[in-house]
Amino acid sequence: MTKVITCLLICFVASLQAQTINEKIEEMMQKHVELDQFSGTVLLAKEGKILYQKAFGDANKSYQIKNDINTKFNIASMGKMFTGVSIMQLEERGKLNINDPVVKYLKDFPLGNTITIFHLLSHTSGIGNYMRHPDYRSDRHSYKTIDDLLPVIYDQKLEFATPGEKFSYSNSGMVLLGAIIEKLTKQSYANYINKHILEPTNMNNTVMRFGDEVVQNRATGYVKSISGKYYNTYFKSASPYPDGGILSTVGDMLKFDQALYGSNLINEASKKKMFTALKVTYGLAFQVEDRQNNQVVGHSGGMPGFSSYFSRYLNDKYTIIALSNYDMISRNIAHYIEAILYNKDYKLPKERLRFFIYKNRDKIKEFSSLQDITDFVTNNNYPLNHPQYLNLIGYEFMHENDIEFAIQLFKLNTDLFPNEANVYDSLGEAYENNEQFDLALKNYEKAVKVAKEQSHRGLNSFTNTLNRFKEKLQQNLKHEK
Repeated sequence: MTKVITCLLICFVASLQAQTINEKIEEMMQKHVELDQFSGTVLLAKEGKILYQKAFGDANKSYQIKNDINTKFNIASMGKMFTGVSIMQLEERGKLNINDPVVKYLKDFPLGNTITIFHLLSHTSGIGNYMRHPDYRSDRHSYKTIDDLLPVIYDQKLEFATPGEKFSYSNSGMVLLGAIIEKLTKQSYANYINKHILEPTNMNNTVMRFGDEVVQNRATGYVKSISGKYYNTYFKSASPYPDGGILSTVGDMLKFDQALYGSNLINEASKKKMFTALKVTYGLAFQVEDRQNNQVVGHSGGMPGFSSYFSRYLNDKYTIIALSNYDMISRNIAHYIEAILYNKDYKLPKERLRFFIYKNRDKIKEFSSLQDITDFVTNNNYPLNHPQYLNLIGYEFMHENDIEFAIQLFKLNTDLFPNEANVYDSLGEAYENNEQFDLALKNYEKAVKVAKEQSHRGLNSFTNTLNRFKEKLQQNLKHEK
């Protein structure tokens, strides 16, 4: 009888703790919804048992269709995990060795014979991002297959010469892994993952579909302009490739999570390879971190209008999944839930800096110095500790055709971060758009100078921008003559 009572007390306490956790998560989520910062689905589980699961916001704002638990979201780079698992499956079957050079499988691979499959999996190959190629950017929706993308990837220069020396996140590298999968299996990447990942785990709500295809319960991605207008992101959405763009649900991602605890997908030796952090907090196609006395493995994803986050706490067997049709938010949601789970201090979200600045733009324009702007923002508890914060906001004001105010923000950024090349490049672009060409040239040149001093990996990009602008100035002079 005593044992029964003890068991009941333990269950009661556990139930109260779970209730408290859920109440805190609900409070946090409702605050995000109140501020219109999250739309999507969230799931928390322990040992596969769902503790909290809920949908928020609209799947389609035009037709006022709400998100539900079965809504499919573009999970973006989270799909890289499927590519990594597929490669390890092929190694387990003796079809490849991850230390093999890529050229062994892709005979026309022109980027050297020292880049290996391991380098692609770990993002240490030096291969860049096909999404930056001008051909892809000009007509991204014309690329439908992996073979369509290979010429674009092969046309790009390496970001560093020695594979393995540094980490550089590469979407192109994951596409090349997809090409290897197709070469070895004689089937499309989509068919392979359907047969070897989705079907064995009963992930029936996970599909590879392009943006123009009809998909039941697909969420539309949205971005909100700084002035409060919504835009859907169909024309900017990533297509389904080995580097991301797959559609899935929180329920299906939980099935994937649980399958990784067994040997149905890959064996323990493969998992050990994938879940070992290398140059940074990244293993082989999985992000790997040590947090809360746990090894935390998973992956994030993001693109215009979508964000996703998937975390597995291997010691405590927690799983946190957040899928959203708003961008740049799912990671924050997952970290809030982690803080609640582990009883860490956290503050509820507040109005974002971009909207705070927009609301106070007239006041900011009247300030007489850059220091006055800094003091005003920081005194309202908005830290300016990263150059990307103001940089992104500056571009939003450019898109709103308030170039003078954008210049003011970019100038503030150069004052705050004088050793960041990109802030000068952005200020130069704003001056160019405002036809202040002397100041544009000065800042483009400064961007190149700082990039050289800092050995910035974007030096080539800054140099190309400077050369392009000089050519423009020369053409303007010829035209005036």
